[in-house]
Amino acid sequence: MNEEQTGQEPLVPDRIPQRIYEGMPVYDSQGEIVGTVKVMYYGGASEEAIQKMLETEEAGAGDSSAFDADNVPKEMRARFMRQGYILVDGPDLTGAKRYIGPEQIEGIVTQDIEGRMTDTVRLRATRAELLNA
Repeated sequence: MNEEQTGQEPLVPDRIPQRIYEGMPVYDSQGEIVGTVKVMYYGGASEEAIQKMLETEEAGAGDSSAFDADNVPKEMRARFMRQGYILVDGPDLTGAKRYIGPEQIEGIVTQDIEGRMTDTVRLRATRAELLNA
């Protein structure tokens, strides 16, 4: 059944799919390559760990995490620690734009890349939307 048949919008996942792995190609909603998965974190951090991270940040500890280096806002950090994220390495993707949360992932799609069937990450957004976010 599709969206029109059920009268409902498709469910948006609240966790990163477990089948994502480092080096996996990432494509936008129009089939354009965005980059490759550099890091994936499947989420599940405890509220205690999230609070500790937020308090450490507020105290100005200035740890050298990737979140700090990419200026990821603390609200996004907390959500990513709960739900997970993938860090995409690709041309023109810098800072917080490199982080993809579960709500931005359409799914895992198998497609023919250079004559070989390959699993890829398909995003809900276009490349332009990601760059302009």
